[in-house]
Amino acid sequence: MRNSMKQPRTEFPSPAVTGVNPLLLGNCSHLNDLGTKALVGLSKVAECRLVHAEEHLFAQGEGADSVYLLLDGALQLERFETVGGQISYDVFAPYASFGDVVLLGEEERRYAATAKEDSIVLEIPLRPLVRVLSANPAQALAWRGVVP
Repeated sequence: MRNSMKQPRTEFPSPAVTGVNPLLLGNCSHLNDLGTKALVGLSKVAECRLVHAEEHLFAQGEGADSVYLLLDGALQLERFETVGGQISYDVFAPYASFGDVVLLGEEERRYAATAKEDSIVLEIPLRPLVRVLSANPAQALAWRGVVP
């Protein structure tokens, strides 16, 4: 995608695309042991989004009610603190998760997320994800050791 996303892909005519393939979710190491029924359930509520270069996906302090998977592209997460300044790191690995502090009960985003290049992210709402992980304790442990 790094070279192919100079122009927005025509198969993503809007910022949100519904009908996520359940097999796509199974590529994430945090979800790869889930059964077909659980993956299909999550695929029905997940939203695939195209985030253009320099566009903000979410802002620091914004309400947190979903977890994200980077499918393609690169994002930068930045946190601004009154003491210590700016902390930032890049997310560029395919199927990397971010925003998952929401699983720890955080209600606000700790970081701002900005696309470094045109990127495709998958947004999974918190409540359905928690239900699935609660029914699959071993998979919940894979998600950073958090058991909801």
